[in-house]
Amino acid sequence: MRILFLSGTAVGGSAMSTRELAQRMAARGHEVDVLLRVETAPRRWMLQHRLVNLAVRLPRLLAQPVWSIAGLIGGRRRLVNELPVRVWSTILPENSLRKFLRDQAPDVVVSASIGRMAWRSIREELSAAEIASVLYLREEAAIGHLDISNAPPDLLLANAATLTERAATIGFSAQFVPSVVSLDGIRVDTTREVVLFINPVEIAGRAVAVALTKDCPEIRFAFVESWPLKPEDRRWLADALLGLANAELRPRTDDPNELYGDAAVLLAPYLTNGRPRVVLEAQANGVPVLGSSLDALVEAIGPGGLTVDADAPIAEWATALRHLLSPTNYDGFVAAARTYSERSEVNPEIIVGEFERLLLELVATRGGAS
Repeated sequence: MRILFLSGTAVGGSAMSTRELAQRMAARGHEVDVLLRVETAPRRWMLQHRLVNLAVRLPRLLAQPVWSIAGLIGGRRRLVNELPVRVWSTILPENSLRKFLRDQAPDVVVSASIGRMAWRSIREELSAAEIASVLYLREEAAIGHLDISNAPPDLLLANAATLTERAATIGFSAQFVPSVVSLDGIRVDTTREVVLFINPVEIAGRAVAVALTKDCPEIRFAFVESWPLKPEDRRWLADALLGLANAELRPRTDDPNELYGDAAVLLAPYLTNGRPRVVLEAQANGVPVLGSSLDALVEAIGPGGLTVDADAPIAEWATALRHLLSPTNYDGFVAAARTYSERSEVNPEIIVGEFERLLLELVATRGGAS
């Protein structure tokens, strides 16, 4: 089976899980390509975005030439890596897709973390080429691809049970397939000294993290970069942490020892409803999680931590954090976190087996390769 994975981001947990899933499918004998969107030309992206917005507002005859121009922007792709799978980067994956369909002719295209207009374009392109389409829901916002864009895929997957339920409420059936998170090499010995906050951006709940740091001066906090920080975000963070003796800003690292080596608790006060891979990674190290009480995050944390309403007073967050770290409670949460990380639901081989089965069934029903 020839598979093209198409991701609207090259950074963060979604892109990492996409790569890991692709590699495991390649190991099972499938021919796999991965196409990732990179943010290297913001002006071209903005021009294309404005043209698309214009096209959807125009009558069909007037819109067609605008669509044609928009489709020519940012479609060049670059080969980043060939082994174990071919990984390509591009500014606008939807505009690179046509060349892929002409040159590589996949049996199925799996899209994740894609913007709404990009998904509409991708869905139309695949439909015209009679190639199977899969939409992998990893973020709650992607639910809008189904009802607002009115562009359902041939197969709908969701990495959280909560997202399958959300899809069902608007009349779409989604298969629950958790994100692949390879824990090989992730487990380290931690000295359990700091509260770890990864990816200090707004949607990750940085305001709560900073306020909690101020409210708990006796507890050390480590803010670790993940996504590339924009200059304005870096300035905000520097100003917010100024004068806080119990806070440290650390650079991005791919070394699990540097990331989790002194973690006592993972702080996840997210504002978006999803299942971040860092929750599972932390719990695999016996690091309990304090997160927002959003449905998918509650699902991810389970008994291996505590949740608090994202907009709750900071005093509630501080109470929950101190409860987690209390000597009478901490060891129990550590054990629960580690045990929860070992459940069969998140076993990569089980996940990949189910993913492979669903794709093979889809391709078979359309008369494609096996």
